[in-house]
Amino acid sequence: MNDLNSVDLSPEAAWSRFRTLLADHLDGMPAGHSLVLACPHADSDPVPPCLQFYGWDDETVRCEVLADEYLAEHRRWTSEGRALLEQFGFAPPPSLPHTARRDDEPVNWFVDRPRRYADQLADAAVRVLHSVWGVPHPSFLELDGDLCGPVIEDRFGASSTDPEDAPPSDPVPFDPLRPVRTSGPEARLEIIEQTLLHILGFVPHPDEDGDYPFRLGPAWLYLCPTPEAPFVQILAPLAAGVTDEARALSVVNDVNRRWPHVKVLLDEDRIVATIDVTVVPFVPQHVADMLAVMEKFAGEAAEHLRAGLGARPYLDAFGEPTPEYDAGDGTDEHGGPAIPEALRAIAEAVWERGADIDVEEVLNACGHDRTRVVRFLDVARECELSALDRTLDDTDPRVAASAGLDARVWRTTSALLTSAHRRLAADRVDGPTRSSGSQLDLFGTDLAGGTGDSLFD
Repeated sequence: MNDLNSVDLSPEAAWSRFRTLLADHLDGMPAGHSLVLACPHADSDPVPPCLQFYGWDDETVRCEVLADEYLAEHRRWTSEGRALLEQFGFAPPPSLPHTARRDDEPVNWFVDRPRRYADQLADAAVRVLHSVWGVPHPSFLELDGDLCGPVIEDRFGASSTDPEDAPPSDPVPFDPLRPVRTSGPEARLEIIEQTLLHILGFVPHPDEDGDYPFRLGPAWLYLCPTPEAPFVQILAPLAAGVTDEARALSVVNDVNRRWPHVKVLLDEDRIVATIDVTVVPFVPQHVADMLAVMEKFAGEAAEHLRAGLGARPYLDAFGEPTPEYDAGDGTDEHGGPAIPEALRAIAEAVWERGADIDVEEVLNACGHDRTRVVRFLDVARECELSALDRTLDDTDPRVAASAGLDARVWRTTSALLTSAHRRLAADRVDGPTRSSGSQLDLFGTDLAGGTGDSLFD
C-alpha cells in the first residue's frame, strides 16, 4: 500500500498529498472514464456521500456532488456549504420534480472544467470531503471507477479493475495553460524543457550549473531550475566593469522602482536582473510571460543602464563574458582568440536581423579599413570552423543544433565581410560607389544556409 493508505502521515499532510495525486489523475483521466470518491458508509445514509468525476472528452472533466435529496438530513447542505460550492463554480440542480426533468439534466451539484484546471477540482473535492463531510483522513475514502487504469491502484491504493485489463492511457498533450504539479526535481526539469521547446523551438544545452542559457531578442538569458526552491529563476546578465559603486546603487534602485516585476542586483562589479516564477503548480505560460517581460526590459533598459554607469555588456552576442581589455594581438586575457568589439557588433546584427544588412553598415563598423576587414574575416572564418566542429558532437543533439546556428551566423558574417572587402577593392580601382542594396541583393543567394530570414526571426 502507498502512503495515502497509512495513518502515519498527519491528516493535513495526507490531504495535501491526496490533492496533488488527484489533480494529476484528473488531468490524465481518459475521456469516458469516471472516478467516484465516497465517504465511509453509515447506517443513516441512504447512499454514501460522494463526489463523481467524469471525463466528458479530451478537454473537459465534470465533477458532481450529491444534492440534498440523496443525503441524510444531517448531511444536507448548509448555507455555508452551498456558498463553498458556488465559490468553486458548482451549479445547483434544477428545482424540478423527477417527472419534469429531461434525461440529460443533472440531478446533482455540478461543474465542468478544462483539464488544465484539474488542481481546482481536486481542491474542491478535498474541501468537501474533509471540511464539510468530515472525513478525517484520505485512507477512509472508498474509491470506485470504470476502467480508470492502474493509476488508481498505484496512487490511491484501490482499484475497480484488474490493472492488466486496463488499456494504456495516452500521454497528456502539452498545454501551456495547464497547471502541472510536479512530483520532484526530475519531473520539474522535464516540464521546464517542454516549456523551452514550446517557446524557442529547441531545448538549450544546460551549463555546468544546470541552468539553460539562450538568446531571446536582444539579450542572453538563463532559466535556472532552483530544485530546492518553489520557483524557477530567469536571470539576465546586464553589465560588467562597474567602478562607481555608489552611483551604481543609485541607478539600480531607480531601475527597480520603474520595473516592479524585475529585480536588478549589483554583485561586485557586475549587474544582473532576475525574475522569480512560482512553480507550485508549474504553469508554462507564466514562464513564457515573464520571459517576455525580461526580453522587453533587456531591450529598453539595459543599454541605458550600462551607458549611465560607463559599463560594458556582461555577455557578448554569443553568450561569452566580454573581455576586460583587448591586448591588441588577437588574444584575450586568457591567451585565447579574441573577437574584436566591432566584429561582435556585426555578428550581433546578424543574430538580430539575419542576412538583410547593407554592406555600407559593415564598412562603417570596420572604419572602411581594408586591413581591419581582412583581420575580421580571418576571425569570422575561424569562429565558423570552430562552430562546425561542435556540430559533430554526438553526445547531445542540442549542442550540435546550437553550434549549427552559430556556424550559420559566422558564415553570413564572413560573406558580409567578403562583400565589404570587394567593395573596398572596387573603390580603389574605380572610385567610391554608393551602396545599392543589402548583402542578399549583392550575392543573389541565401547565405543563411537555405532557411532564409526565418532562421533569425
